[in-house]
Amino acid sequence: MISAIGIAGSPRRNGNSTTLLKSVLTGAEANGARTDIIYLNDFVYKGCQGCQTCSPNGRCILKDPLTPVLSALKMADIWVLASPIYYDGFSGQIKLFFDRCRHLTIKDGKREPQLIGKRRAALIVTYEDNPNEFYLKVARAQAGYLPWMGDFGEIAIMSESNLWETGAASGRPDLLEKTEKIGRQMVEELEKQ
Repeated sequence: MISAIGIAGSPRRNGNSTTLLKSVLTGAEANGARTDIIYLNDFVYKGCQGCQTCSPNGRCILKDPLTPVLSALKMADIWVLASPIYYDGFSGQIKLFFDRCRHLTIKDGKREPQLIGKRRAALIVTYEDNPNEFYLKVARAQAGYLPWMGDFGEIAIMSESNLWETGAASGRPDLLEKTEKIGRQMVEELEKQ
């Protein structure tokens, strides 16, 4: 069975980025995937320590609440990553998370993807402002690191604006339809392989 994991980078469980993440998972579940969601704000964890200890064996030596999450990621076929934009970048929660994924990009001191098998991913950012090309670039830049970890194929990227109020995304059927479709499509693509 295909598994999908959602990584919520918002401190709000019902924030706009999390709402869209849940919608992607709903679409994946509708096509038979097993889904799980991780709320990073529930954990206290460190970022990458730059210790280089992961280099020889591709494993992070830190042991904290994020350790089982990183293990679960290795098993998941679909990753859905979502964050609000704060001060022109990702939330601190998801930035630390991405830094901790460094061990998935390196072995024996060289860049080498550690994830085996084909996967799919979606990356979602939301913000309160009018449409801003810069935020799409922020999302694309972060998505560009996923291939360093493994074969994610084409990564779905969403950068959604005008979401000021908490819960605004839940009142946008166009966005919910779009995100559910992304979830269904990722499952279909993996089933064809």
